[in-house]
Amino acid sequence: MSLRNSEGNSMSKNSKFKLTIELVPSTVWFFSVYQLLKRNNQLSKWRKIKEGLFKKEGRKCRICGSEGRLEAHEFWEYDDENHIQKLVAIHHLCSMCHKIKHIGFWCYTGEGQKQLAKAGLSREDLIDHFCRVNNCSREEFEEHEREAFRIWKERSSHQWKQDFGRYCD
Repeated sequence: MSLRNSEGNSMSKNSKFKLTIELVPSTVWFFSVYQLLKRNNQLSKWRKIKEGLFKKEGRKCRICGSEGRLEAHEFWEYDDENHIQKLVAIHHLCSMCHKIKHIGFWCYTGEGQKQLAKAGLSREDLIDHFCRVNNCSREEFEEHEREAFRIWKERSSHQWKQDFGRYCD
């Protein structure tokens, strides 16, 4: 099982990083709390979750502390033996930290690359942000990214049961 602390940060081999790459297995893409509530015509619940985050966390990125536009990110815990994906937290992240979490989309899909370019950003900008937040080298980023994709590839070979916990009662 991949463990996470109360901040939603990975406690795996790469726990030295404040900002980590978290690639969702391809077999559960588009199965998030937001997507579930949207499909069930319950976006008012999503707005309440977001309002609660502002009250609880303020208007700063949970990871780097920057202010400005914030995006909700779902932090998942994976039971790799039983193939259960459990939602353990939702926190606000700045756009750059959120893009790092989903770097697979932003840097390795045509649609993501197009949207990244439209925003005036590049893969290099994301790498620079990761290294700045984590006070690490590009080599450390590349090692972390390789490991994240290795885990993603393994997890994507399985069907996952999802546990949305308290977020979808």
